[in-house]
Amino acid sequence: MPHAWLESLRAQLNADQAILAWYERGHASIALHIGQRQPTSTVSDALVTAAMDEAVDQGACLCNPSSAAHPSMHITRELQRTVQSLVPGGAGISLPLPGADQALGALLLCWSKGHAPAPMAPDVLAHAARIAAPLLQLHRLAQRPWHWHVRRAMSRQWQAWRHPKDRSMRRWRMAMALIVGALLLVPFPHKLGGQARIEGLQQRVLSAPTDGFVKAAHALPGDHVKQGAVLVDLVDQDLRLERDRWLSQVAQFDNAYAAAMTRGDRAEASIGLSRLEEAQAQLSLVEEQLQRSQLKAPFDGVVIQGDLSHAIGAPVKQGDALITVASEQGHRLIIDIDEGDVGLIHPGQQGRMALSALPWQTLSFTIRRITPQSVAREGRNVYEVEATFDGAPPEGTRPGLMGPAKVQVGHRPLMWSWLRPVLDKARLWLWAWGA
Repeated sequence: MPHAWLESLRAQLNADQAILAWYERGHASIALHIGQRQPTSTVSDALVTAAMDEAVDQGACLCNPSSAAHPSMHITRELQRTVQSLVPGGAGISLPLPGADQALGALLLCWSKGHAPAPMAPDVLAHAARIAAPLLQLHRLAQRPWHWHVRRAMSRQWQAWRHPKDRSMRRWRMAMALIVGALLLVPFPHKLGGQARIEGLQQRVLSAPTDGFVKAAHALPGDHVKQGAVLVDLVDQDLRLERDRWLSQVAQFDNAYAAAMTRGDRAEASIGLSRLEEAQAQLSLVEEQLQRSQLKAPFDGVVIQGDLSHAIGAPVKQGDALITVASEQGHRLIIDIDEGDVGLIHPGQQGRMALSALPWQTLSFTIRRITPQSVAREGRNVYEVEATFDGAPPEGTRPGLMGPAKVQVGHRPLMWSWLRPVLDKARLWLWAWGA
């Protein structure tokens, strides 16, 4: 399009040469040159662009030589040198291509000696330049590569950012730039969190020793118990009957053994002694089971789990967990850390916890160890991290209390801390997709 338009303009005005240059970065650069140069012409592109710069700088149509219709009111020194170099003794007209903010480029038409331009040629050129400049600019932008458009958009945004018309907008943008810079560059304490619960340093789960039924519950969760206190009674009628049966068997075998010894029957006495020992062993087993039918507190502590008050008469199987007792002499903290964050957790790191029951104060702790196996909690895999409190916990702290905990794992910019989970998931997805 520019070539056809320039050729048409040259033919319409009967010019020997027509040159189109784009104005960029403060200087003109030749884009099209139509027409034959003089064989003896040694003019350089720098001389031609200097003449065009002269028209762009003054923002006017320059003629050399000037005519009565267009007397010279501007500096035409470079134009005169260029015309004398391109067409000695000829004439030339140079004018800028108008743009929105600055000139888009410039035109230079030259006539050889004896072919002077028409008196209305400057007006025709100016009118044609005003009409064609927007179309030429669109065509030029369409020919640009994509990276040029990206740089141009970024440059415009930067200029608008640096020189906004509204002073309050400038201050707001500077404040936003400082905030973004702080988020990207300034390191802040990086913390990883999870749900935590307090457990006793010594904790025991009391299970059903045999199959049976719940007879009575003497303690509820939250009750303080002493060592040896009976917590749960299981139904023992069957065991008592079994004990009575073996008691009678022991007495019977004891009498048989004594009678055989009185008669001096050694063979019968040996058989009677074996039966007596077997009955005594069975009686000891039953008495042990009777003792175990009462679940007793193994140490002084507090019941943290196992409300059997509504399960009287309910059947239980051997090994079923019935009640949990925790010691009050010491506490430990168990923190559930997501599997995506556990790689940043190490023993010796510090953290703080806020109990749901005591939200007005926080407790400091130190990581002690990390369990090597994950646990499924609420549809996600977590690792249980064990920690110990720094100092004595406040009054009212007891096993079973829960709350959020935060572990400090270093210093990172906030933007990195916020985007790290998303970037990690994206990296895993890309790796899996690429594999």
